[in-house]
Amino acid sequence: MIIFYISVPVLAQDTATVLIAYYSKEGHTEKLALAVEKGVLSTEQKAVLKSVEMVTEKDLLEADAIIVGSPVYNANVAPEVQAFINSWPFEGVPLKNKLGAAFVTAGGVSAGEETAQLSILRSMLIFGMVVVGGPEWTQAFGASAIHEEIELTEVEMDEIFWKKGEKLGKRVGNLLML
Repeated sequence: MIIFYISVPVLAQDTATVLIAYYSKEGHTEKLALAVEKGVLSTEQKAVLKSVEMVTEKDLLEADAIIVGSPVYNANVAPEVQAFINSWPFEGVPLKNKLGAAFVTAGGVSAGEETAQLSILRSMLIFGMVVVGGPEWTQAFGASAIHEEIELTEVEMDEIFWKKGEKLGKRVGNLLML
């Protein structure tokens, strides 16, 4: 008689916590952060939505996943986002194996969205995080939105970009359930 044992990972908690940290000077990145949050919540995971100025070291350490959002400044992340990432605890690699993802907002198409996303993802890799892109080839590096080449109202973000943010949040939330 052959006996097979199947090992099933068990989370120590019922739901995981996803920290969505963003900087938004004009409100565009905050709108995309809300879409990411909606996607996370659709997976029944806990979402903590905070501007980078409000995130504490405890928030970082307690999160199972960290999704960082930034406006694009000259094909880079905003200085406030880079300062936030530079403040992360490194000694002992406490962020190792946490899921990480990125989203950005830019003034126009080809304004540096992907390079800014990659900057965030590269930093996460340095901290030993497992980086996650979007669920489709059209958002391989995360989620991005354009706000000046396209007419957007003050209240609504273009539906395509909103959905990309939701899909990114949903993907991260679903991966936490594996």
